[in-house]
Amino acid sequence: MENRNAKSLLAKLMAAENINVEYSEKAATASFDTESRTLRMPVFKDISDDSTDLFLGHEVGHALYTPQGEILKVVEKGGLYKNFVNVVEDARIEKMIQNKFPGLRRCFFGGYNELMERDFFGTNGKDVNDYNFIDRLNLHFKVGFRAGIEFSLEEQVFVNRMENLRTWEDTISLSDDLYEYCKAKNEEEPETTQDSEEVTESDESESEEQDMDSGDSGQDTNEQDSSDGESDSGDEESESDSESASDTQDESGSEGENDTGGVDGEGSSADSGSTETAMGKRGSEESATDEMATKTQDSFDNKLEEIVDKESFNSYYTIPNVNIDQVVVPMSEVHKMMDKELNEEGDIGHLEKAAQKFKVFSNEQKSIISYLIKEFEMRKSADEHKRTKVARTGILNPNKLHAFKFSEDIFLRNSVVSDGKNHGFVMFVDWSGSMMPQMADTIDQLMMLAMFCKKAQIPFDVYAFTNTYCKSYEGARGYYKFPDRKSGDLGVAKSFNLLHLISSTLKTSAFNKSMTYVSFLRHMFAYHTRSMENTEYFPVLEHLKLGGTPLNEAIMAAISIVPEFQKTNNVQIVNTIFLTDGEGQNRQVSYDSQTGDFADTGYYGSGRSVIVDPVTKKHYESSINDKVLLKILKDRTGTTLAGFFISPANKRTFSTDMWYKGVPSEKDVAVLWSSMKENGFCVVETAGYDEYYILARKNLRIEDKGLDGIKSDMTKGKMKNAFVKAQQGKIANKKMLSKFAELVA
Repeated sequence: MENRNAKSLLAKLMAAENINVEYSEKAATASFDTESRTLRMPVFKDISDDSTDLFLGHEVGHALYTPQGEILKVVEKGGLYKNFVNVVEDARIEKMIQNKFPGLRRCFFGGYNELMERDFFGTNGKDVNDYNFIDRLNLHFKVGFRAGIEFSLEEQVFVNRMENLRTWEDTISLSDDLYEYCKAKNEEEPETTQDSEEVTESDESESEEQDMDSGDSGQDTNEQDSSDGESDSGDEESESDSESASDTQDESGSEGENDTGGVDGEGSSADSGSTETAMGKRGSEESATDEMATKTQDSFDNKLEEIVDKESFNSYYTIPNVNIDQVVVPMSEVHKMMDKELNEEGDIGHLEKAAQKFKVFSNEQKSIISYLIKEFEMRKSADEHKRTKVARTGILNPNKLHAFKFSEDIFLRNSVVSDGKNHGFVMFVDWSGSMMPQMADTIDQLMMLAMFCKKAQIPFDVYAFTNTYCKSYEGARGYYKFPDRKSGDLGVAKSFNLLHLISSTLKTSAFNKSMTYVSFLRHMFAYHTRSMENTEYFPVLEHLKLGGTPLNEAIMAAISIVPEFQKTNNVQIVNTIFLTDGEGQNRQVSYDSQTGDFADTGYYGSGRSVIVDPVTKKHYESSINDKVLLKILKDRTGTTLAGFFISPANKRTFSTDMWYKGVPSEKDVAVLWSSMKENGFCVVETAGYDEYYILARKNLRIEDKGLDGIKSDMTKGKMKNAFVKAQQGKIANKKMLSKFAELVA
């Protein structure tokens, strides 16, 4: 694995581009997709470093010199024509990559030597000069003068042109002429066979005997052809090899076997593989007649399949470009649905109750929200102060002129203050069944954060991630097929939705209305949670029941949402907050472009999974889980990640939760548990977030009752105890809020 990583980095450096490098089980040969900018390598058994570097160098040549988009135009002209372009283009790019990196010449020469000795082109024991013209070109430009290939004066014109290729336009021009030349040669054969059509029956039998005799030689020819086919597949790679060989020969003159030539040929074989990825299988839609077939490459491809290690490959998956419009349910639709269900049950009056309860709640939390705003602004000011510089103005300070004899500091100074950074918040709340015991308290935290953002005039959006908000059973089956999906994209189930609950874009009246609906949901869950006391009845809404935990899907959606939010609101720092108990669902599918559908990839953690971010091109060698997806979110967007979880603060369940959160040892768990007992919260840094806050439920709702709990008939001791008890929760909450403000500021 270390060697693969080193080779991948080498390929990126040579390409001077952050190309994607994959070691894939689907790769039968090295290839480069010019559209997705992906270099695919198989995992070979028993192959030298020279051959590996040959393949990599060849594909990097495509990355550098084969224009993006042009190959698709070639494919439209048919498979046989495409094969010709492969051979010619391989020769060109191999010559150019070796000229750019002369150190590759030895790798190409040594690599092609190894492949020739192992009969990759199927030429052992055969006279290569009996091969058709395109195969001989392929071998000559990959293997060089070592192949011992001879050309006629007529053919030498094409050889000379191939040695002097410089641009893609040169490749197409030569490919056109070569294709027409070989096609014309191929069409000459039917005229000789037509004369034998008028024969007697005895002549026919004699002819059949002759055919049988020639069948043996034909078999030899086929063997040569198949070797040619290998060479042909080698050709594709060879092609570029040839080109590089010819180029090298151009520059090195009579070095002959010095091996650029040989290297060139084989290089094309690598290339052909790469173009095969972009173009599809080599021309099978036309019958490959003798003069038009590139059989050496077929032989090369077959040999490669024999040495591919099918057991040590990686499974590659990519982050999809989630179409937000398809997964987000707008606020207006959520409110409309809630109104409809309440009207059907005749319970519309519950919204009025929810509005009253929200008003009480907001009054109770005013002091805490004010405290959070003060802490947030203070942290922002401290950050600005750190970036403040004092500069001399060059103007004399009259108050310091008396000290000019013993001090140089006699000039006026001014402070240069860097502009502070503006912030935004995107929040996601877990709408899963495991959240039921703490759902009411979680929504309390959500509403507090929303009120804090609104009062501090910070842009924000709040979403609930769920898989139970279904318009219909049929509509929830299967997976979203986003417009620009590609093979390997992780699947997002159609049952997944993001319910848009609150937004800073709303005016005050609309904001209060949206908070009323959220307050209704809070009390709906509170009533139906047995541990809650003194609650009023609120009916359960069918579309807003709790379900599974599509946390992974929510994070993938956030990867698209956060940059869009940042752009729309013109903010520099985005804080992304997940209010969840974690542990997303365990299975995943990926898109297969060949079948046009999704295939099951198995449970997270099965096999060697590599997740690729197609934007940053970073590889994450890990099972598919919320931690690695959070890292991808942070790496791509630069967002600050915070998580919140309400815990019943039971030591046994706490220890289990910490195990799931990746806390490494019992000693670390004990430290966190001590913080929970002392402060009412603890901060975990192994859960994939910058900070993951676990809050004790008993410390959450601190109602500001002033001194109402203190009676005139109490003793001084009881008054003191009542006062201290009333303040303990506030102090614990303030500690947590201070730490949170420090993180997000």
